[in-house]
Amino acid sequence: METPQLLGRLLLKFDADAAAVPEDLSAAARAPDGGVWVASDEHGVLHRLSPEEPRVFSHQQRHDVAARLGVKGGEEMDIEALDIQDGHLWLVGSHSAVRKKPKGKRVEKDLARLATVEHQPARFMLARLPLPATEEQGGPEKASRRGAAKLEPSGSGGSTLVELLRSDEHLGPFLVPAGKGAPPGALAIPSKDNGLDIEGLAVDGDRVFLGLRGPVLRGWAVLLEMEVVDTGGGFLEPKRRKKNGWYRKHFLDLDGLGIRELSRYGDDLLILAGPTLPLDGTIRLYRLRGGLRLTEDSLHRQAPGDLEPLFDVPRTEKTDHAEGLSLFSYFEQDDSVLIVYDSPSPQRRYGPCGVLADVFRLF
Repeated sequence: METPQLLGRLLLKFDADAAAVPEDLSAAARAPDGGVWVASDEHGVLHRLSPEEPRVFSHQQRHDVAARLGVKGGEEMDIEALDIQDGHLWLVGSHSAVRKKPKGKRVEKDLARLATVEHQPARFMLARLPLPATEEQGGPEKASRRGAAKLEPSGSGGSTLVELLRSDEHLGPFLVPAGKGAPPGALAIPSKDNGLDIEGLAVDGDRVFLGLRGPVLRGWAVLLEMEVVDTGGGFLEPKRRKKNGWYRKHFLDLDGLGIRELSRYGDDLLILAGPTLPLDGTIRLYRLRGGLRLTEDSLHRQAPGDLEPLFDVPRTEKTDHAEGLSLFSYFEQDDSVLIVYDSPSPQRRYGPCGVLADVFRLF
């Protein structure tokens, strides 16, 4: 495994209102025109930043995707990953339940909070949005553009994806429905208890790869792959294969870590991995060679030419949690990866409205 080489940093300059600068960046995607899209995981807003000068991105444009996708006001989307493919911006929510945190005031109330698991339907979102007109590249790219669409809810009103996975021999036990009276699709096991937690997304045509931070099974991380089709009316649905069912599963030996983000690199997949629990620990970048060419369920141990660890991302205790990953061009085409961070340290802030992202050399 290589020693990480930091090529430099990008300055992401947001609006003049310092209080509105997103400090919980969870995802990043490089746009075809050279701009950068980022997401803040607790809000249904995406930010598009354009190159102002070398290594500086500004001219912030806010896009309220929650309203565009019909999310009710006040619901948390928890956007965890972005990808751009064929003139469209794709996003995915965590698909997770949340256990309340103790506040440290009264034991009785804190115990009650620890017993409370919340369900927010907006977190169960997989959606595709056409890029704004400024992103159009013309030709086939422009011709392939379709309207906004999201994964259609199940017949019971819950998540179609969760309903499919509930009968899965590996993942089903972690998708136990919440108790009596809970909303459709509610989960009993929260994400931070090794429950379902989607944090990685990569799109190749109509194939969608979803990286799970949890559950991790005996140290094996799970990568889901499914094909989706546009059914019209603003909805997508999984496509059933004759032999392989609704989805494929790929199990990865990531040293016990869960998947935090995915990025395409030719036919390979770059995988940012980290702890499943909310703790400080190793953040490592891997390369799954031929990840986009997989045709069957698979299991990948670390080996040259298959699943390869690349480097550990430097970390700081309690701050600078690496969350978002995107292929980037720093000196040459696709020579590096861009990483954005949740909970940035004071040293990562620049002026009242700037946040610094890191660019690491790939090979």
